[in-house]
Amino acid sequence: MAKRSLFSILSEQPWWVSLLVAAVLFAVVQLVLPPLAPFVALPFIAIAAHVAWTQLRRTSPVNVEERLAALRAMPWESFRLLISEAYCRQGYTVEESGGGAFDFKLRKGGQTTLVQCRRWKVNQVGVKPVQELHEAMNKLDASNGVCISAGEFSAGARKFAANKPITLLNHAALTELVGTLEKTRRGWFSS
Repeated sequence: MAKRSLFSILSEQPWWVSLLVAAVLFAVVQLVLPPLAPFVALPFIAIAAHVAWTQLRRTSPVNVEERLAALRAMPWESFRLLISEAYCRQGYTVEESGGGAFDFKLRKGGQTTLVQCRRWKVNQVGVKPVQELHEAMNKLDASNGVCISAGEFSAGARKFAANKPITLLNHAALTELVGTLEKTRRGWFSS
């Protein structure tokens, strides 16, 4: 497993954590080498600013239902392109499946992730599609699976996926996945 950088760890935390780290480092270095204290704290202040900006740009909960409705209204071809582009922007190599239990095969860092999203329009995804995805993962020796829906996942689907490397992606997480593409694809979302 690759070692994670301090930046990646802090970028997953609330913005104030990086600011707290900056303040503590500033205080400690101020006691030992006062002229260097601002330079030691500065990178962590920059991380705090970056994380705060990222968190501010996330999809607001008020708009989630509106955006999910826009996703449900899309034809398969547009939705497929949107999901493919969203994963490409995250650094994945995206390969379409051509049918079966999954829609995309993602590759990144030597790992394979299978993505199933054909049932994105349904109100509730049951356990069967999640089981089919898991079977395909075992068959193709995939590390992870992602099942995408603009609706809900049944209790059975959530229970089945609970202790497996399967992510059930819906609601705010789905709008966040495609949210980075909003500005480049204005026709897909209403402002």
